[in-house]
Amino acid sequence: MPGKIKTERINHVTTMVKDTARAMEFYNELIGIKQIESQVDNPNITWLQLESGIMVHLIETPDAPAKPENIHHAFEVEDFEGTKQILRENGYEIDREGVRYDGQAFLFINDPDGNRVEFCTASGYAPAPPRPTT
Repeated sequence: MPGKIKTERINHVTTMVKDTARAMEFYNELIGIKQIESQVDNPNITWLQLESGIMVHLIETPDAPAKPENIHHAFEVEDFEGTKQILRENGYEIDREGVRYDGQAFLFINDPDGNRVEFCTASGYAPAPPRPTT
């Protein structure tokens, strides 16, 4: 292999839910994972965060529970541009990439089995795009 990606930590995990309010009773009230402000323009995603900083994203969909094509794990990396280069050198196509409202850069690929995988930076990596006004 031409290079090796150095991951720092898990950034977030996603969970597909049919009813966010019901899911919040479990994740927020029972387990105590606090809700934080969303960093994307998708009302179907509720952002939660553990004290360690690792996040849980609840994605409301009638397709819950999750199917392999609907879930992903996000790995925070030390060198985002280097990660993109290594992925391309190893034949992985970047499906989507961008910057969230907190300045976190991200990209999505599919692993060899077709599972969705995200690589991202910590918040503040890039200039944050402006939030749309409503």
